[in-house]
Order: sequence, then structure tokens, then C-alpha cells
Amino acid sequence: MIGAMRRLLPLFVLVFLSACGAMTAPPSLTAAERARIAAARLDLSLGVGRHAASWPREDLVAALAQSHLFRRVDRLEAFGEAPDLVATVQVFGNPDSTLPIVTFVTLGIIPNVAKGHDGVRVTLVAPATGRTLEIRIDQKDLVILGWSGAFLLGSEEWVRASAYNRRMFDRIASELAARAETIETLPLR
Repeated sequence: MIGAMRRLLPLFVLVFLSACGAMTAPPSLTAAERARIAAARLDLSLGVGRHAASWPREDLVAALAQSHLFRRVDRLEAFGEAPDLVATVQVFGNPDSTLPIVTFVTLGIIPNVAKGHDGVRVTLVAPATGRTLEIRIDQKDLVILGWSGAFLLGSEEWVRASAYNRRMFDRIASELAARAETIETLPLR
């Protein structure tokens, strides 16, 4: 029993510490950006293609479906016939960090602070015409792993990873709404 607990301790510490962290995030959408998304309605269907990891595609589908920007948004394979537009999503990140050994050893009392560069790229393609449009959101961020990161979560600027992803995809929806007129012309011959 004690041997099993010792083997699980590193996993417990990793999970525990990941819950005690924060990162700077893209700003929340402004009232004007939310209004622009609400006003933009595209009578187009959008299929989102596969990604090596499932979460970027699922987060994009969820964000765009919630925005009601397109007539229909779903995973590409859910369409019986080809959608008007096909989207590919790529996420990228470049953390400037080493393994936080000291943070692990001190159980998060001594934090690990790292700079990073993250982003999302969504490319829309109209199968009928081959025309494309790329939207890219870049974010330079700061990540704090440890207890001090948990204390920063009360601020609007600091979030957990799940809120970070939601804000990135909300930004994508906002950019798509801003380019609604251009998007409407992609499938036109």
C-alpha cells in the first residue's frame, strides 16, 4: 500500500501543482466585439477538419457554434455533403521555461515563472472555389506555476488554461465576424 502511494505521489504532485497556476490571457471580448459577433450572420455551413489533438477542434466548434456566426458549425465528418467552408485549426506555443523542479520539490511554494508565446491559426477554405482566408491570434503570455499563481486568478488578466483557450477562440470568432463580408464571398464563383 505504501509502495503504491509512493509511486502515485509524483502524479499527485503534478496534478496538484497544475491546479495552482495562472497565465495571462487575451482580453475578454468587449461589448462592441460581442455586438459585432451577434450582428454578423453568415448563411454558410462550416466543417472543422481533424487536428492531431482533439481539443483545438472541439474548442473551435464550440466557440463558433455558440456565436451563431455560421448557419451550421460541426466537425467535418458530421456533414453528409460538403459544407460551404472547411476550417483547419492549428495551435502553437513556445514556452520559455525549464522543468520546474524547485516548484515541484517545494510543492508550489517557490513558483516557476515563464514567458511564452501562444497562438491559434484558423484557415477557411471554400471547396467550390479554393479561396482561403487565414485568421491568426498571437499572444505573448506569462505563466506562473505554484501557489502564487493561484492567488492571481482573481484578476481579469490572469486565468487558468481552460479560460485561456476559451478566450483565444472567442478572439477567433470576433475576427471572423469582423471579416464576415469577405467570408461570404469565399464560396462564390
